[in-house]
Amino acid sequence: MKNYLIIILLLFSKSCQMEKNKENVKYQTDMKESKEYVKYQTLDEYKLMGVECSDIKAPYVLAKKMLDTIFVIKSNNSEKVIQYINKGAYWHSKSIIYVDTIPLAKQKLDPTVYEKFIFNDTVVEYKYSLKENLEKSQQRIFVHTKKNCIVLIIQDDDIKNQDDPYNEIKEFVANYKTIFPLYTPGYQPRCYSIYKKRIKGNVLYIYRDNRCVSSKEMNSLGEFDSNGTLAWWW
Repeated sequence: MKNYLIIILLLFSKSCQMEKNKENVKYQTDMKESKEYVKYQTLDEYKLMGVECSDIKAPYVLAKKMLDTIFVIKSNNSEKVIQYINKGAYWHSKSIIYVDTIPLAKQKLDPTVYEKFIFNDTVVEYKYSLKENLEKSQQRIFVHTKKNCIVLIIQDDDIKNQDDPYNEIKEFVANYKTIFPLYTPGYQPRCYSIYKKRIKGNVLYIYRDNRCVSSKEMNSLGEFDSNGTLAWWW
């Protein structure tokens, strides 16, 4: 009888734990074509899938898919609609970040543009400043996976086809070790750096050479919460 009671208690405890785990689980779901927005906790940009949970909290995202485009609205920035367009070999998105004029400098800052190319569970961000004459400067390429980020510092004339830079960017990403030298202290117009990403709770930690170089507190939007870009530390 005693052993029977112990088995019952163990089964009950295991059942409670399973229910508790079930409540905490977040799961992904495919976005089917719809005219209405669907509420998700966040968006997994690597797979372009909505992430649900049992208790969605603000901030969250609203998303819908129509033909070859996914539309996403963040609840904490409802005026901006982010679009991901299916280009066949990849998905493309473009965000322009405007920064107010620095009061003391009385200087208008150039907007920063983030173009995203999403393929093979990888988000490649092409970041640059856009001058008034539409010339691009301060160009960087960020190769994001869930565990790593490779930063490519390129020169302003490295990408020739500015209207459609995908093929050139993909070539840089695929062969960065042979094209770019590894970063070392000092001036390097072209180089690459590798960082490790670890998420503990709601904090994103950035490591380089097994040393934590920065951390960033995230909210329920996770890595997606940074002006429409991935949550990097600068």
